[in-house]
Amino acid sequence: MSRLVFVLCAVALAGAAVGSAASPPPVALLTAVKAAPKQIEFRFRSAPLHVKAGYVQRSKVVQSGSGLPVKVSGSAFLVVRFSPASGADLSGKTMRIVYKGPTRLKPATAGPVREVARTSDFEADLAWVIGLDRKRPYHVVRHGSNVVVTVG
Repeated sequence: MSRLVFVLCAVALAGAAVGSAASPPPVALLTAVKAAPKQIEFRFRSAPLHVKAGYVQRSKVVQSGSGLPVKVSGSAFLVVRFSPASGADLSGKTMRIVYKGPTRLKPATAGPVREVARTSDFEADLAWVIGLDRKRPYHVVRHGSNVVVTVG
């Protein structure tokens, strides 16, 4: 096979691969966050494809993009990350804010949850940190399009 034929075949195959690529999953739009003493509920219009949670050190609780520290009440910090997800709808010609709630919440009564704060909402990466009195077992459960994090 000549070098020119090989190059043309490679270009054709690359074009076919690009054209056949699956479209990205829809972005789950956050509509509400509710904080209770042992439970945080994240409500979405549609379920996020990925939900990850894990403890991080206080020094790792930073604002995405700037890297500036985010001060959150508590001694242990559980980060919950959703993707693709956002509090704003960027699918139209103009950005439309969907989540109009606070970026920081505290439960009305005492419990292990001290404070909840948003640390990322950029490029379909949405993250919130849950400040707790201490490290505790946690469970992340999906209820339809909602995600509930229970601690304790």
